[in-house]
Formats: sequence, C-alpha cells, structure tokens
Amino acid sequence: MRRGWGILIAMALILTGALAACTPIAPESGLLGTGRFELRIDGREPIPVYYVTGAHATSQATIIVVMHGVERNAAEYRDSWSDLVRDRDIVVVAPQFGDDDFPDAENYNLGGLTDADGDDQDASRVLDGAYGYIEPLFEHVRGRIGGDQTGFSMFGHSAGAQFVHRYIEFVPHAPVDVAVAANAGWYTMPDESARFPYGLDGDDAPAFDAAAAFGRHLVVLLGTDDVGTKNLRRDDDAGAQGHTRLDRGREFFERAVRAAERQNLPFRWEMHEVPGVDHDQVAMAAAAVPFLTASGDPAGG
Repeated sequence: MRRGWGILIAMALILTGALAACTPIAPESGLLGTGRFELRIDGREPIPVYYVTGAHATSQATIIVVMHGVERNAAEYRDSWSDLVRDRDIVVVAPQFGDDDFPDAENYNLGGLTDADGDDQDASRVLDGAYGYIEPLFEHVRGRIGGDQTGFSMFGHSAGAQFVHRYIEFVPHAPVDVAVAANAGWYTMPDESARFPYGLDGDDAPAFDAAAAFGRHLVVLLGTDDVGTKNLRRDDDAGAQGHTRLDRGREFFERAVRAAERQNLPFRWEMHEVPGVDHDQVAMAAAAVPFLTASGDPAGG
C-alpha cells in the first residue's frame, strides 16, 4: 500500500507540474520601477511623464493614468502612488502639463476647450489640447510594457478631477475602463442649467453624447471634510453649484442622475464619500484604488 501511495503522489506531482507548465504566465513588464520619460506626439509639444510600477508588474498590468492638481506636480503625485502599487500588477503614469505650454485652468482643467480669456474655441477640436495626449499616452505605455490591454483607468484629484470628469463627458469613446474624479473644485454640469464651461448651454459648448458619457464608469469620489476654500473658484457661476467641493460634487452627481432619468438612459456613474478626509490627494488615491482595479472591461465594471 505504501508503495502504491508513493506512486500516486509522484504521479500527482508530475501532473501538477505539467498543468502549471501549460498555464500561461504574463511576462514581466517592459517598464519597471520608478522613472520618467518624454511623450512625443507629431506636431505637439513633448510632455514629461512620471511612472511607478509594482515590483513584479507584468505585461498585462492595469495601466492607471494619474492627473496632477493645480500645482502641476506630476512627480509628487507619482511618488504618492509608490506604496499603493508596491505589491500589485499596476503601472501608474502621471503626465505633466506644465504652465508654459498649458497655461491657466483653461488649458489644463478644461483640456483647452476655452482659451485664457474665456472665449470658447471651436468645439469640434476637443482633442487639439491636453485631452489629445491621453490616448496616445496609453498606447505608448502599452507598447513599452508589451501588453495587449484594451483600456486604461484614470484618477484625478482637484484640478486633475476637473480634467477627468470632462474627459469622460467630452471624449466618451476613449478606451477608459473606469475613471475616478476626486474632490473637483467645480464641474461642467451635464445639462443646460448654465452656459459652458459651467454647463452645456451655449452654441459653443462641446458636443455631449449623453448615452455614451453616462454609459462610462465614472466614480465621483468626495472627502466628507473637503469644505475649505483654498484654491476654490468662487465666482457666481461656480458658487451656484455649492459653497464647498463636497457640496458641488454632490450637486454634480444629482444633476447627472436627473439628466439620465429624463432621457431614460443607462447610467453607470457612482458617487462615494470618504469619511474624515479633506482635500488630501494621498488619502483619496488610496480610497480610489479598489475602484480603479475592479474591472478590466470597458463595458463592465
């Protein structure tokens, strides 16, 4: 009997090894560690991109594009993700849109949809500004790591959250699996309650494909203690959205819910509040990770 059991155990070990050998293992990512590269697109100014990866990230890693805030400090945002990705199959890339080439909120927070004087530009040129860098960045990173991902995730805090929620609104067919907009200072409401850029009213507002936009997985993430006023836009139009970032985020989400209901459209946006967190991008990034890694299916999630 002992000899029989020994033979069975040996056969089981051989079979286990054979099955393991047949199981495909994604190769190591071609972009590992922490560093910086330049993204170059024909006809455009190059931009620096800062990256950090999990220690054993593979070619099939989740790619997260992280958008910096008003200080244009992409390297610091990248650094704050180091511990978050350490043991995960994740590649984080943080593009930097500097003040020289993308001056003022109009050319970053608004993606270049209006100029610095507040005059609306040709709404058909949505990708001519900062928004036009995001999908090429994803494609560049996918090539660098040797993957075949069909989509990427996005995270933005404060000014970066303004960039992210408008990207979902006005570039809704980009291959974004899930986007998290955390603690934005003010919003482009997805209705005609105000003139663009505070809403969709006006002949020069960019085209808004409500079915496509509401069908994307956007998470509006709000810190319950984000009620301060530092760097908070306080003109009449922004003030009409609420007195604090928390109020404005809630209003934005409720307006979106009502707009989708009026048009009887499927709605995949979510709102979540992070208890006890103020205008802190590090804490909000940690809260965002479960959403950003929950699904790799652009239509699911």
